[in-house]
Amino acid sequence: MSKKLKILFTNNVPLIRMGISSGFKNNGHEVFIMEDKFQLWDKSKEEQVELFKEAIEYFKPDICFSECFANFAEGIFEYTKEKGIFHAFFSIEDTPFDHWIGDYWSDYSDYTFTTTAECLPNYWNKGKKAELMTFGCNPSFHKSIKGNINKDIVLVANNYERRFKQTKEYILPLVQKGYDIDIYGNEWWVDPFKEVNLCGSNSYNAYKGYMAYDNLPLLYSSSKIALGQNLDGNSITQSSMRMVEVLGIGGALLVSPYTKAQEYLFNDHIYLPKSGQEMTDMVDEILTMTDKQRNIKAKKAQRYVYKYHNYDLKAARVIEVFNGQ
Repeated sequence: MSKKLKILFTNNVPLIRMGISSGFKNNGHEVFIMEDKFQLWDKSKEEQVELFKEAIEYFKPDICFSECFANFAEGIFEYTKEKGIFHAFFSIEDTPFDHWIGDYWSDYSDYTFTTTAECLPNYWNKGKKAELMTFGCNPSFHKSIKGNINKDIVLVANNYERRFKQTKEYILPLVQKGYDIDIYGNEWWVDPFKEVNLCGSNSYNAYKGYMAYDNLPLLYSSSKIALGQNLDGNSITQSSMRMVEVLGIGGALLVSPYTKAQEYLFNDHIYLPKSGQEMTDMVDEILTMTDKQRNIKAKKAQRYVYKYHNYDLKAARVIEVFNGQ
């Protein structure tokens, strides 16, 4: 095994806490996540830099790993450059035609990992080091939890405007037809004048509020179907991280409006309707299955993502990049 390294994460979101940090630990490395008194995201840029300097002095990392949030301090990258500490950036919001966030932070990082293959030429043409790294799962967290199936269909997703067309064509018809469906997330009902919402008498009861990330394994383990939503349908690799997490939990079967990326990443382990009617037909097909039939399909999908979309593999690649400098 290679030398034991220290990896510092500047953000404490679930993607880090329950996701990729586990891959480094499972590869035998030491991890420090900036949370509690070191939490950065609710601080000013000046405070962030000071806290970061404290964390560097305390942990003395070999690698810093950032998934930058709004108002992230440029001084954090500048400090690691000054100290000669390798700093990787995970650009999770890149899309083929809207990637200014990644484009901006790639000017500061030593290496950029992007979920979107189409953005790589942009980084390379700027002379930046970058490669593809899609979302993964953590088998010690993304796993099925024993419990009774008590819900037919669940959706955990925020009601973004960019999803309105997808929601109107694929999600709302299921609600309006009276399927047993619970919807969790932000911005679904707070504004009755919003073009797409759950304020109507036929849909209001479907909304169940916010769902804590820690509760996802139980929710998907006790549901027959998990619905998916994506922000982009043009990339061959960019997909919501929710897809691989649902498959990793191995409970509910995943039905998500078709995108090229989902087909490429997950093959036939996911139902990919291309119309609202196909969505309804696939949901009906799954609901007519026995628990045993669904479980066989769910476990097959789980084995697939554990093998090919495991965060242990992602972390190992980051270490390879670091060692190859």
